[in-house]
Amino acid sequence: MTVYLLAPTSLRVAPDDFPARVRARFASELRRAGRFAQLCLLGAQACLDAAGGDGALGVLWASEFGALYAARAALDEDLRRGEAAMPFTFIATQPHLAGALLAQRSHPVTRTACLYLPADAWPSLPRLAQRWLAECERVLVGCVEESGSGGVAHRSDWCLFRKKPAAGALRCERSLEAESAADATTEDWIPRVAAWHRPAPLLLRGGEDAWSFASDG
Repeated sequence: MTVYLLAPTSLRVAPDDFPARVRARFASELRRAGRFAQLCLLGAQACLDAAGGDGALGVLWASEFGALYAARAALDEDLRRGEAAMPFTFIATQPHLAGALLAQRSHPVTRTACLYLPADAWPSLPRLAQRWLAECERVLVGCVEESGSGGVAHRSDWCLFRKKPAAGALRCERSLEAESAADATTEDWIPRVAAWHRPAPLLLRGGEDAWSFASDG
C-alpha cells in the first residue's frame, strides 16, 4: 500500500533555549505540561503548520526514553521522602500527554499512541501509520527525545502521512530492496527525508525493514 508523506520537520533546540521557545510558541498554555510533552508539541505543531489541511488525525510518536527526566525528578523530589508525587509532577511523567494536548488545540484527534522503540525500529511507525489511515484522514508521526546534557539538543522530528497525493508530498512504500538501502535510525530518518532532493528514490532501512521515499511528480 502506497501512502504519502508531507512536511518532514526536524526540530533541534538547545536546552538553555528551550523554555523561551515554548513560551514564544504557546505563551503560558503548556506551562504545567512537563518538558517532554512541550517538546512533542513544538515539533508536532510545526509539522502541522507546514502541512496544512484538515480531517481526522491520528498521532503516533516514538521515543527511546520518553519522559525519563520527569520520572527521575518525581522520584528525587517526592517519592524518596515517602510522599505522594504532586499532581503536576505526576502529569509531567506521562508520555502520552501530547496527544491530549493536540486535541485540546482543536485538532480532530481520533487516536494516539506513544511507543518506546530502539534506534533501528523506526519502520514500525510508517507501518502502523498505514494501518491507521484506514480510519484516519491523516497520521502525524514523530520521533522525540529529550537531551540528557546541556551540550546536546532536544529532538522533535515529525511528518504527516495521508492516503491521497498532495502538492509537495512524497510517495512512501515498503521496499524489498533492504540490502541496497542505507541504514537509518529514529534520530535521523525524518531529517534525511527532509533533506532529500534527488530524482532517484531514497531507500532507508531500520533493522531488516526498508522504506522507499520518492517524488510523486
